[in-house]
Amino acid sequence: MPKNYRIQMLKISSVFVILLMCAAITADAATLKPSDYEMAVILKTIDYVFADSFERAREITNALNDTFPGQPLYHLLIASIIHAQMMDGENFGSEKEFMTNIDYCLDALERWTERYPNDPWGHFFMGSAQGYKSIWQGQKGSWLKSLLSGLKAKGKFYDALKLDPRLLDCYTGIGSYHYWSSVKLRKIFPFLSDDRRKGLEELKLAMDSSYISRQAAAIGYGWALLNERKYSDALRVARALHDSTGGARNALWLLGGIYWGRGDLRNAAENYGLLINSLDRVGGQNYYNLIYCRYRRGFCLYGMKKYKEAEQEFRTLLSYKPSKEIQERHIKTFQKAREYLEKINTELAQRK
Repeated sequence: MPKNYRIQMLKISSVFVILLMCAAITADAATLKPSDYEMAVILKTIDYVFADSFERAREITNALNDTFPGQPLYHLLIASIIHAQMMDGENFGSEKEFMTNIDYCLDALERWTERYPNDPWGHFFMGSAQGYKSIWQGQKGSWLKSLLSGLKAKGKFYDALKLDPRLLDCYTGIGSYHYWSSVKLRKIFPFLSDDRRKGLEELKLAMDSSYISRQAAAIGYGWALLNERKYSDALRVARALHDSTGGARNALWLLGGIYWGRGDLRNAAENYGLLINSLDRVGGQNYYNLIYCRYRRGFCLYGMKKYKEAEQEFRTLLSYKPSKEIQERHIKTFQKAREYLEKINTELAQRK
């Protein structure tokens, strides 16, 4: 079955960085380590993001900005929410707002780390902001810029760990860099080492032992395991995420990808159906994800010889009126959907 690495990376990145960025407002004059109250707010924000409640997450963050106006970490948190929402809807219309917040963070955190070089949290958040920038540059096709930003992010995470080895949340960013740079960037820059195994180990460590980014590490680890075709291990991670997030879309994307990859048509069709229902409920879709899910669900139903149900999926897919950009990105999907409709007509005619 064909793979779609863009979908993998988008779904990963929408959560990989949200938890790394879910930062602090400030605890005292020399550290950005969260206070107990701030950590409670951070964890609540994480819960809303993982429940696909982006507007509620923004409301909480906006309230924090009223208390700490101009705080760079407020802008980092806002950027993470914007990124997660853009990836969830496959809609990049908020790019300018996202980059404005990221650039503000990088400037402010650069000044902070210069003034307080022994604050591990300052380096941690600096690495997180650079990580976001690297991911976005990769998604835009600027691979050299993505590599350079990724290296800066990794360096900052290591700086944080040297100052505080207990800050295991750093390994979510480090592990993601090691694994996905080996998978994606190494094809373009062959001088890079193959650090996939190291990345897997680091993501698992963060999943098991970090505090803020445990769920983000789990999602990154699950997608990496799927990419390695370690379906049973990936499935255990995905089911745990499904239970802990109440069946949110990030878990459903991962489950659908796993069942699709291992050829489990029934369970793949079920999970893509759940994704379709969730996307329809949230509304405001540009149709990219709905087209993607309906094609995969139709493919599975056809393979199960449920031709009428498959026909409905393909016809609904072809009835959408997306933008020209989405049509071009899905040109092969539309073509294949029409081919399957012809096959279905042939199968149904033979039954008569």
